[in-house]
Order: sequence, then structure tokens, then C-alpha cells
Amino acid sequence: MSFRLNPFKVMRAIGIVAIFVYAIVLIIGYKNSKVTTTDSITKDMKIRKKDFYNSKEYKNNLTLPTQVIENNNETVAKEIENTKPAQSIDLPKDDNKNQVKIDENAAEKKKKEEQKKLEAQKLEQAKIAEQKRQEEAKKQARKQAEEKAKAEAKKKEAQTPKGPRKYIQVASVGSESSAKEITKKLGKNFYYKKTTVNGRTAYVVMSNMTDNPNTLKAMENQAKAKSGGGYMIRSVGK
Repeated sequence: MSFRLNPFKVMRAIGIVAIFVYAIVLIIGYKNSKVTTTDSITKDMKIRKKDFYNSKEYKNNLTLPTQVIENNNETVAKEIENTKPAQSIDLPKDDNKNQVKIDENAAEKKKKEEQKKLEAQKLEQAKIAEQKRQEEAKKQARKQAEEKAKAEAKKKEAQTPKGPRKYIQVASVGSESSAKEITKKLGKNFYYKKTTVNGRTAYVVMSNMTDNPNTLKAMENQAKAKSGGGYMIRSVGK
């Protein structure tokens, strides 16, 4: 019986072995690098012991050689001699300037507000004065219109044709009380007067005299409407 190798199985086995070998190499290399890094860090670090203040290095660091101290003192003394005294500098008083500026701004603002108030008062006064002027102009216009109307009425009355002066005699009674009663009933434009007729006292009720026909007609209508019957109404020329 002959034994025949399968090349694919051989290649697979070789690949698996190669992977394992590579993994082992990586692991070993990581461990070596870790140890090396740790050693280098440990060498750089100086671990302080609990009783480090008793060590020689600490005591040596506390003191300096006498020569070094003297040299340092001389250097400092020279620097002090060469150094000029500090000069006083007057710093600008910004606070005062800022305060002055704030006060000026406040004063300017207040001045502007007062000017606005004054202008508003002037406008209000001008408005009131204009209203008064308009009212006065209206009054003057009404007064002129009334005067013009009166003048036209007088002119019209003057242009009306006039006749002889006349009056209306409403009644003639013997009792003054009757005359008063009739006059009161007729109203304005009528009155009574005492006279003598054939030796007897009489009271004549009559109207005002007028030369205007229209006025005479109006009084006649007034007498007819208010006197009633029983009285003689007539127009009598002067």
C-alpha cells in the first residue's frame, strides 16, 4: 500500500506553524521591550529614602563654599552701586479725569433736557396765543357782521317810503282801571292817556305814533287779535 501526501494539507500545516512562531516571537519581543523600558525608567528616577536628610548629598546641598558666597556678595554689591535710585513717576489720575468727564456728560444731558422743556413751553405758549388770536378774530368778525347787519337794517328802514305819523286808537273809557286792563291785554307798543271830552274825564287807549306803514299795520293786527269785540279800532292822523 503506497502513502501519498496531500500538498494542500502540508501547506496548511506549514502556515499554521508559521503563525504560531510569529505570535511567539511577538510575545517575546514585547516582554523584552517592557523589561528594557522599565529598567531605563528606573535608572532615571531617584527614589528618595525616608532618612534622605541624613544623607551626604543633602547635607552638601545645604551649604555653599565660602569663596562662592563671597563672590556672590561682591557681585550683588556692585549691582546695587551701579543701580540708579528709583524715580518717582506721577501716574495720570484717570479716575479724576473719568469723573470729570462723567460730570460734564451729565451736565450736558441736563442742559439738553432743559432746552427741550423750554422749547416745549414756547410751543405751548405759541399755540395758546394762536388760539386766543383766532378767538379774538372770530369775535371781531361776529361784531363786524352784527354792525353791518344793523347798518343795513337802518339803511333799509331809511329807504322805506314814509308817510305822515299815525297811531291807533283802540278805546276811550271813563275809568282808569279799565284803561290799564286794556293796555295790559294789548301788550307793548300800547299805552293810555288821560284827557277831557265835553267837560268829562276820559282815558284814551292808543298805540305809539309811527310814520312807517309796516309798523302801523303790525300794531293794528296786534290790536285786532287781542282787544276782541266791543271796541272801535281806527287809524287817526295827527
